[in-house]
Amino acid sequence: LSISGGLNNNDITYSATNRVNTEYVDENGNYFKVGLNFKIYEQISIQTGLTYLNKNYKYRRTRTNEGIYTLHKSRYFNIPVMVGIQPLHKTLENTNFNFEIFAGTYVGWWNSLERESTVYVFGELNFDGFPKKTIVESYDFDKNENHFNRVDYGLQAETRVDYKINKNLGVFIEYSFMYGLSDNQKQQLRKTSNYYYTTSNYGVGISYKL
Repeated sequence: LSISGGLNNNDITYSATNRVNTEYVDENGNYFKVGLNFKIYEQISIQTGLTYLNKNYKYRRTRTNEGIYTLHKSRYFNIPVMVGIQPLHKTLENTNFNFEIFAGTYVGWWNSLERESTVYVFGELNFDGFPKKTIVESYDFDKNENHFNRVDYGLQAETRVDYKINKNLGVFIEYSFMYGLSDNQKQQLRKTSNYYYTTSNYGVGISYKL
């Protein structure tokens, strides 16, 4: 059993070539994970659990419209299923350290979305041009007017370095990379590519051998 958490960075692999002076930018967030690790054969194990994480990104205008943007703050529940190996087992067997590499897949659910937008106020023109204001709104998934696809899935890889404090207790650092395969805006019209996420998570944790 393990509990871990830390920071993450999320990017979106969408092409905005059909929109002038527009770009998508990666954003930082955080994650929290409860994991279960089952040894199935010597240095081979299966890892699963539940991860609660951000998948944030920013849609912004450039050049003459610089400063106009929408920050998308999304929260997901993901369940990974990965196979792990210990490639340095022989080297580290007489130490308190352990090194594992995992690879597999994940499936999840888009839980919430908050959008923070900075927009022009066209009805209040002054000598400096149109003023700007910031609007924060929570998306209503019950109505789901944008027809977002809430099912999330993709590929995941992870590395982890453990330090054993005693027979049952340990601490570790981890890094995982998630490559999304689900298009969360698959019903949007006039798009030039699919909306896929790539997410990097890096954090620390504590483990307990049951």
